[in-house]
Amino acid sequence: MIYTRLAKKEDVPQIVTIIEEAKDVLKKSGSPQWQEGSPNESMIYDDIEHHYGYVLVYDNQVVGYLAMINQEDEDYKILTNWQQTSDYIVIHRVAISSNYQGRGLANYFFSNILSIALSKGYSAVRIDTHRVNVTMQTLLEKFDFVYRGIVYVASDIDGERFAYELVIED
Repeated sequence: MIYTRLAKKEDVPQIVTIIEEAKDVLKKSGSPQWQEGSPNESMIYDDIEHHYGYVLVYDNQVVGYLAMINQEDEDYKILTNWQQTSDYIVIHRVAISSNYQGRGLANYFFSNILSIALSKGYSAVRIDTHRVNVTMQTLLEKFDFVYRGIVYVASDIDGERFAYELVIED
């Protein structure tokens, strides 16, 4: 069985493991993304407290995590070509356990999370990723996200990120 649900405090140890695995994968791919300490356990607890955190469950195991945040992202204000300027949600901290990569689980996770966003009344989704993270870029293109430009996040290494938007037509 595979499904997506809100993250719970009891999930935090597994979520932190998944995030740490993702940091290693990003580092090995040459990406500076997530190499400065975040996301971290404190952020995950904050996500859960605000009902932003979601987990992907596969065979009764938490195998993926992301945060779906319903507030404006300051980093995205630099761009003026967003198609949807209200009723949007922002996705951050996407990670799939390295033990489960290559099984297409990110596809399920994104399909589920887009359905959840639509059911909550959001008509657009925004997300960003580092230019080296081709895996995420490919996933976003598969789901018809449109590249909107470059945004900058707080980073001492390389804060430049590619920003994407998906407008959901129902």
